[in-house]
Amino acid sequence: MTSDFSILLARHPPVLGGDGLCYGRKEMPLAPGWESFVSRWAGEGRIYASPSSRCRMAAERMGGSEGVQTDERLLEMDFGSWEGQKWSDIPRHALDDWAEELFDYRPGGGEAVGELVRRVTAFWEHVFQQGESCRVVTHGGPLRVLQALADNRPFRAEDPAPPQGTATLLHFSNKKRSFVAPEIGLR
Repeated sequence: MTSDFSILLARHPPVLGGDGLCYGRKEMPLAPGWESFVSRWAGEGRIYASPSSRCRMAAERMGGSEGVQTDERLLEMDFGSWEGQKWSDIPRHALDDWAEELFDYRPGGGEAVGELVRRVTAFWEHVFQQGESCRVVTHGGPLRVLQALADNRPFRAEDPAPPQGTATLLHFSNKKRSFVAPEIGLR
């Protein structure tokens, strides 16, 4: 284990047909030109990716001598029966119920935010303990949690998801965060 390492956190490239749609784990095709986003994601070390095709394809495009390791802990939150619906078609009372019990409510019968936080935290602890540079390609939900963990603070509901097709390079020294480079790959 080295004392200095970097972790690149990348959100999959833009998808087709996702505007206004609750798609969570639903497979969505990548938008034309998605490869140009990935070509800007510099980094080194092992590549971890959500098994979702939109993440896995981007990670495979990044290549790397060690290949891509998919990890189910990097999957987007499961929105159950809400997936594939327009957000505007989901009953208001259901959205209100979720807002009242954010960490325990299972939207559409899927996964609670608390479960997302626990599984992503387990992934982070594993990667961070290795202390080796790596790249992570995942979704907005897991990235919100990963960024909070990198900041050494609890996840907050208001934490924004990074835009699709962006990446943030984090540097650590002696297992402490030293700085965060600005987002790269912005549209």
